[in-house]
Amino acid sequence: MPKPYAFHAQVRIKGSLHGQQTINVLNFATNTQINDPLDLPAFFKQLADDVSSCVQTALLPGVTVDWSFLGCDVRQTAPVVGDVVDGTAPAEVVGALSATSVSFAASLMQIQTGGGGKSGRGRLFLPPPGEAEIESSSMSAPAQQALLNFAFCLVGKFINNATTPWRLGVLSRKKVNNVLPAIDDRFREATNLVVKPDLASIRSRKKGHGS
Repeated sequence: MPKPYAFHAQVRIKGSLHGQQTINVLNFATNTQINDPLDLPAFFKQLADDVSSCVQTALLPGVTVDWSFLGCDVRQTAPVVGDVVDGTAPAEVVGALSATSVSFAASLMQIQTGGGGKSGRGRLFLPPPGEAEIESSSMSAPAQQALLNFAFCLVGKFINNATTPWRLGVLSRKKVNNVLPAIDDRFREATNLVVKPDLASIRSRKKGHGS
């Protein structure tokens, strides 16, 4: 989808693991024009619901039962910062795999854009599989396949031959602001999502450290 973009937005995937809040942020842009401001809340809510659908149908089967999905929300980030819009409350809220013993283990998904440097790639530290699906610090093949299904769902909706008007991407934090077209130059559309088989860790989710 070529720039200039009409809107930028951030979607948060909210969850809880061992009492610790988990937040994953996805950045999106679209060049779809919405002329009536009254139509904007529904337009953004649909984006949150589309992400939530992938979480419920594809991510939950690949993560520990100790992780609870609390839903998605969305906020317009450009050309102005908007209010947070909550998505539809999820029907499926608990992971399908075995229990896990720590809150700071994570499954890692990389967001690739074809660009070099840190500005050209992003990372998502997703909830981990359970202990029964981990061997030698790597996830089992079925757990990895479940996360690949989550990646395929996002790709289908927001990357290649996307079925929605939004495109997933990486937003550089360097000198970013909410003014068009400046923010357009800091946003790179994703070209692929890669699931890493080895487990990662995220220190902020260690119990007692916060989200």
